Amino acid sequence: MSVSFFHSASTKLSLRFMLLLSVAVLSLSLVFTNLLRYFVRQEQSADLIKAAEEIRTGLEKGSNDFFMPYFITYAVYEWGTLESVNTNDPFLPHLPLTDGKARLYVQKDFFIDGDLNILYYAADFILSNGKGYQIQTAMNMDSDTSSLLLKGVPSTLALIVIPVLILSFLVSLVITRNTMRPVVRMTERARRISSENLGETLPVRHRAQAMDENDALAATFNDLFARLKADFDREKAFTSDVSHELRTPVAVILGQAKLLMRWGKDDREQTEKSLSMIIKETHSMESTIENLLQMSRLESGRQMPKSEEFAVADLLSQIAEEARSLADEATVSVECPEGLVIRSDRELLHQALTVITSNSVKFCRASGREPALTLEAEQAGGRLVIRAGDNGPGFSPDVLPHVFERFYRGDEAHNRKGGGSGLGLSIAQVIASVLGGRISAGNRESGGEVCGALMTLDLPL
Repeated sequence: MSVSFFHSASTKLSLRFMLLLSVAVLSLSLVFTNLLRYFVRQEQSADLIKAAEEIRTGLEKGSNDFFMPYFITYAVYEWGTLESVNTNDPFLPHLPLTDGKARLYVQKDFFIDGDLNILYYAADFILSNGKGYQIQTAMNMDSDTSSLLLKGVPSTLALIVIPVLILSFLVSLVITRNTMRPVVRMTERARRISSENLGETLPVRHRAQAMDENDALAATFNDLFARLKADFDREKAFTSDVSHELRTPVAVILGQAKLLMRWGKDDREQTEKSLSMIIKETHSMESTIENLLQMSRLESGRQMPKSEEFAVADLLSQIAEEARSLADEATVSVECPEGLVIRSDRELLHQALTVITSNSVKFCRASGREPALTLEAEQAGGRLVIRAGDNGPGFSPDVLPHVFERFYRGDEAHNRKGGGSGLGLSIAQVIASVLGGRISAGNRESGGEVCGALMTLDLPL
């Protein structure tokens, strides 16, 4: 999918930069022009005041010949009559006093060919002989060089600004395109990524300590793809696990149904046997599906753990009672400090411990031993450590690395005939992870020989 020139981010950023630069240049031009006009006006005012002072000095000396710059006109009026006694411009009108500063005066159509536009200064002066005069100095703003230059500043700036703006647009376009090029490459590469190649990553040019915004964006996308791949792989594994695990019970149910169709009408014993087998396999399928769905909900975050405070000793006592009810011959010992509490999901933790103890009972019975279980809990720093041991055969070296894998059955005790689907410890591992902890499997040893299995749960308090 190609992006048109006028819709590309580079063009839009360049236009915005040009607009911002236009506003900045216009603002600076206005400030510069006004400041220049202010300082020129101050200089002109000083010239007019200085000229008036020189005329007063000349009057004090009794002279009527005043040396004035060519751009300054003047008129001297005597108090009382206010008649002009001396002037170098007969067209300069008599104007009001200016209160110690120069002022602009404009009169439309004053001349036949134009307006009167002057800056003038008018003040009263009393000479030492007691005579009073009103002295007026002025300069024509239409012919003043500084004023004419100031009038030309806006048009001159406009002529300069237009090519500057065009050049700035082109330069910013090149810069933004170079800046956006990594994003364009990331977009093209991300477009090629699908469910078949979610393992691919976007390039990150710098290490984490020196990442720029583009690297951070690429790293964020890589993290997103990694999470999507994990979710996708989890769903694929879920589908594969379900199809794999349900294939056997479906085959059994189908076989028994065919037997019923063939012999069930005349053989009551076969009918009861087939129906019993169908019900058993149906319950097994139901349990497997429920376990898989729970694991999927926990792993995907759709089922969030609760947070409640409870006594660890009470939970372990409940687990011990349930283990004894599962096997009347079982002995269960519990060691837990009084007052030890944990804030976690009691129901999920109960489920994980139930999986562990039921496995222990099953394996001990399969080995011909009366189950003897131990449940120990202790606080280690800010964590709770629960150890569940038994007197069973333990884990063989080739089985131990796989005990938490789904549907893994590494020995005779861990098969369909012995009951279970091979999901128990997988669920316990998922629960431990969701609760912020971890679970590990090992063996109890005495005198260098294995004397039972040992499962350890490490959870935050």
